[in-house]
Amino acid sequence: MLISKGVEIIDGLPILYLKKISAIACTDLHLGYEGVMADKGTFAPKANLNGIKSILKEAVERTSANAVIVDGDIKNEFSKVHFEEFNEFRDFIIYLKKDLGIDRVVLIKGNHDNFIDRLKEPLGVELFSQEALISEFLFFHGEKLPASKEGRMLIMGHLHPAISFHNSLGVREKLKCFLHGKLKDGREIIVMPSMNYYAEGMSVNIEDVSEASPIFWKMLNINNMEALCLGEGETLNFGKISELRALWNSSSNSR
Repeated sequence: MLISKGVEIIDGLPILYLKKISAIACTDLHLGYEGVMADKGTFAPKANLNGIKSILKEAVERTSANAVIVDGDIKNEFSKVHFEEFNEFRDFIIYLKKDLGIDRVVLIKGNHDNFIDRLKEPLGVELFSQEALISEFLFFHGEKLPASKEGRMLIMGHLHPAISFHNSLGVREKLKCFLHGKLKDGREIIVMPSMNYYAEGMSVNIEDVSEASPIFWKMLNINNMEALCLGEGETLNFGKISELRALWNSSSNSR
């Protein structure tokens, strides 16, 4: 789905393709997730990294991109480094470079990424703290406002956006989504969904997102943004958040 000049969502995938710089962009991998959760007493199959690899392989095959940009929260833990995070991060970068033939890997550090610096040189990646201007795109993770005023389009993660709705049987379902809109200064902004297998996301048509990121109450009105939801092999435009909130309230009140 083309959403702006030279910018498209690879249908059905939580991936942006930026044609001008031959790059695919993603966010919020939270590598090492299962190992960290196991230490906390919650056990889950090790599906996250394999799922991420599969998605990126399909994205590269469909676009022939030669660069990958990860817009923050590459690992999962905040204050320490779990050995699973270290191992999966190294595995991930090697997979991109050797298996997928990616020439350029750009990482924007998020609030979880407290050890990535030490592996920058050994693994040959570009590393930025919180934000990076790449061509006309200003990437920033999202828990802080970007310092730069440049870039025609801002691209962020952090929020893990999703849409909740009731299906025809009345069962509540949730779809990950991209959010697309404009800032008060006229620049475009895209919020990418999480790549993490276990992260369903925040239901932006139900929940208050203002505390999750300052961007939403200082620079734009989320009600005016469009939700571009990921289905099976396709991307669906669900319309504006204001309309989805009204629809949710109407359907909830009728039950």
